[in-house]
Amino acid sequence: MYSKITISGLICSGKTTLFWDLFKKLNWPTFSASHFFRDYSRTHGTSLQKAEEQTQSLTKVVDFGMLELLKNEQRIILEGWMTGIMADDLPGVLRVFLTCTDEERIKRFAEREKVSLEEAKVQIKERESNVYGKLQSIYKRNDFLDPKNYNLVIDTTTKSPQEILTEVLLKIDKHLV
Repeated sequence: MYSKITISGLICSGKTTLFWDLFKKLNWPTFSASHFFRDYSRTHGTSLQKAEEQTQSLTKVVDFGMLELLKNEQRIILEGWMTGIMADDLPGVLRVFLTCTDEERIKRFAEREKVSLEEAKVQIKERESNVYGKLQSIYKRNDFLDPKNYNLVIDTTTKSPQEILTEVLLKIDKHLV
């Protein structure tokens, strides 16, 4: 049985939606790296698109802080690029990886950010390239998107948020559904 959940995936794959849906259903403590960095960018005048503007030490503090939460909290839901990787060998952690077609992710991003599809495509590509380049540099690995690092992989392209939530809840405990 799982008592901790990590949610990872590319931009607009459904991480935030699943994060909040799980919180509403389970009422477990939470931490979202994505929300942390959005708030940090807003308050420090940095660009969320340019990961290099966030220091390596800040990135490590957030990532290793999530690892400590996983080790010390009885129950927790974590969302972020590195959460599943940080939980790699820890028992009782459901490591969820969300996938989605690029076309659908671009559409979701354009709707969320109120930009054109072309601008959404450019922004997603730039941000993912910057973030993954930075993470590769810090952690000397490039397997963040490899499904083998996760114990539940869900393609969110055509699934409703409720279907995705149900799939995760069934994996945690059939009685929660």
